[in-house]
Amino acid sequence: MKEYARGFYTSAAWKKVSALYMTSRNYVCERCGGSASICHHKRYITPRNINNPSITLNMDNLECLCQDCHNKEHKLKMSLPVFDENGNMTGVKESADIEEFKKNLKLLEGIKNDRSD
Repeated sequence: MKEYARGFYTSAAWKKVSALYMTSRNYVCERCGGSASICHHKRYITPRNINNPSITLNMDNLECLCQDCHNKEHKLKMSLPVFDENGNMTGVKESADIEEFKKNLKLLEGIKNDRSD
């Protein structure tokens, strides 16, 4: 758990909403039909939205997942190594999230540079 989210995930409000959501889905994973144990936010919690209940406590933003499906969800957000035919690492395939982050970072740097001119 990320430090900025610790207070939220231990709050009475989150415990109540997540238990209500998981019960409403009968603790069945919404992806594979297995036994679910995690109430997952579809739109991830960030430092910018942690205090926005329309994201953090909105049942439309929740998903009932098993541990395996939750692990797969977060693995898709990571960069993966790329290997050649000899097994040598030749680079990294960045996830869509990382590519979008870098694109947004470049846009912000452009705005910053325009303001300093």
